[in-house]
Amino acid sequence: MVGPGRPRKPRVDESIVRAFAELVAEHGYAAVTVDRVVARAGTNKPAFYRRFRRLADVVPHVLAARHGTDEDIDTGCLVGDLVEVQHRQHRLFTDPVITRGLAGWLAHVEADPEAGAPFFREYLAPRRAYTAVILGRALGRGEIAAGADPEWIADLLTGPLLMRAMMPGLPPIDGRFVARTVHAALDAVGYRGDREGVDAAGAPGTPG
Repeated sequence: MVGPGRPRKPRVDESIVRAFAELVAEHGYAAVTVDRVVARAGTNKPAFYRRFRRLADVVPHVLAARHGTDEDIDTGCLVGDLVEVQHRQHRLFTDPVITRGLAGWLAHVEADPEAGAPFFREYLAPRRAYTAVILGRALGRGEIAAGADPEWIADLLTGPLLMRAMMPGLPPIDGRFVARTVHAALDAVGYRGDREGVDAAGAPGTPG
């Protein structure tokens, strides 16, 4: 976000975020411009630039609005927490905003690494950090032993879905595939308890 100025109207913020998401889902990230966003949102470019420095800055707000940052997940057990994380990731990686927009956004960030900074800082980092919280609670309950690497577990949960989402020709993400990522994470942390409910990680959901 840009620095403080005159008070902003939350409805304009929401309209810009929603318009950006709709345009990416319809046309892909590379086709979206500030002019198209403000026209769809029913606002103007000064209003946009009071809120965002560039189009890429809207990305974390779109993803947080549609998918959250996982920081509300606390089911009381490790299996339940990982199932909920992956249920949300299933929704995330099958969301048209991702399936239509990921390639264009990655190309933008490769050409201009600074454009990716808000996404990593505001969206990805909190989600990854929460993996450590989930594992810490599991350790405190005696579900796993010490030594689990949260960074590796975050990679293990996200990497396979990201690969399926971005590589043409690979099979689509389905419930069975998502459930296998939960089993892989449980194996990696040495979990030996009941795994009932793991298949629910792949239950269908509708992006917000």
